[in-house]
Amino acid sequence: MDVRVFQFNGCNKCFNETILLKGESKYKVEFIQDPQNWKEEKTDVSVITGFLLPENKDVLNKIKKNSEKVIAYGNCTTTGGIFALANQKGHEVSPLNKIIGDSISINSCLGEIEELKLEIEEIDLPNLKNLCIVCGRRKTCDYLDDVKRQIDLEDTETCFNDLGYLCNGFVSKECKERCIDYNAPCRGCKPIIERSGIRMLGMFGTLMGNFEVATEHSEKGATDKLADKDDDVTERLPDIVGNFFRFTLPTSGLPKGRIPSNGTLLEDVFTGRLIEELPLISGLLGGDHSISLTLKIIETYEEANNIEVSEQTKKYRNDLIKLENELQKVIQSKDPDQYKKITEEIRKIAGNMNLSNLFFGGFRSKIDENDNFEDYKTHVFDVVEGTYKNGSVEFTIDPTGIVKEIKIKEGYA
Repeated sequence: MDVRVFQFNGCNKCFNETILLKGESKYKVEFIQDPQNWKEEKTDVSVITGFLLPENKDVLNKIKKNSEKVIAYGNCTTTGGIFALANQKGHEVSPLNKIIGDSISINSCLGEIEELKLEIEEIDLPNLKNLCIVCGRRKTCDYLDDVKRQIDLEDTETCFNDLGYLCNGFVSKECKERCIDYNAPCRGCKPIIERSGIRMLGMFGTLMGNFEVATEHSEKGATDKLADKDDDVTERLPDIVGNFFRFTLPTSGLPKGRIPSNGTLLEDVFTGRLIEELPLISGLLGGDHSISLTLKIIETYEEANNIEVSEQTKKYRNDLIKLENELQKVIQSKDPDQYKKITEEIRKIAGNMNLSNLFFGGFRSKIDENDNFEDYKTHVFDVVEGTYKNGSVEFTIDPTGIVKEIKIKEGYA
């Protein structure tokens, strides 16, 4: 079976994951990193990876015309994904279905290779459970006393949401990456329903029912409207878009953003996000440089604010950098066995290929059962206003920890 994999824009992690298709003798796989100059050829299956823009329409139509089947692989292609947060600033990152019509979608970040193989072979995907059902934490759905942007890792039994720490597992399917297993909240890369962000916003808003909301009379005196001043809700949830619509903004039904751009599309993704969310975001979109990008951001902030980092933390981070260098060599050779080996080693330390275990000051969960977790366990850190720079990454955060400006050296995504 002929399978062609096309990488369009942004992160190449899903594209790289398809190297594992080469381990199956039944597939004849071709990797196309420059779709614009692709020589049209008939193929059984075309797999599309990366985020898409309106200017990609002509090439995508050519691919569709020459393919028996077209599969959108990973959130960037299926729903806009992480890069579509730039739409808040006027960009037009679009799901494949909105550009060329019908195609098969495999949602998730990172795209799951097991599901891709099933779709290629026209085998029904398994019915996946709601993420909350498979989560080890248990919910009470009580009204919240507080909303927390960071949590103390001592409580490993209570639902993130019941701790006031937003987790989108309520509207998501179980997935391979399982960020929740590494004390990181789910941000909804595998939605279980349409307009999942709106549904989650409603649910979390209900839990915040006892919070003060600033309102004032409308001009006609009939109903109250939200006031312009901050209140308990808006102060505790300063980045609604980034937390509730991280992977689904173009399919949310929300209007196109009109905030002025800060520079490149990548920089517009980061601007407006929260300092504690940066490792989660950079781990998603940095491609085969995601480890070095994430550690640049983390270490820049740590050094400037004297956040203590243990020797064990430094060792594990150095191990990850070495693995990233090895991974880049394997990606060039397209060796599926070596790719699988290296990515499994990365997962042992980073939790998953989205690096959910990495955080400021240490790691979110234990890496080796023989370790003393206290040797490298992360803790709640202070938000400090300022500009942080280390040469390849520079970012400025305001007093509430919102990224106001960021500059990232070319080559990360």
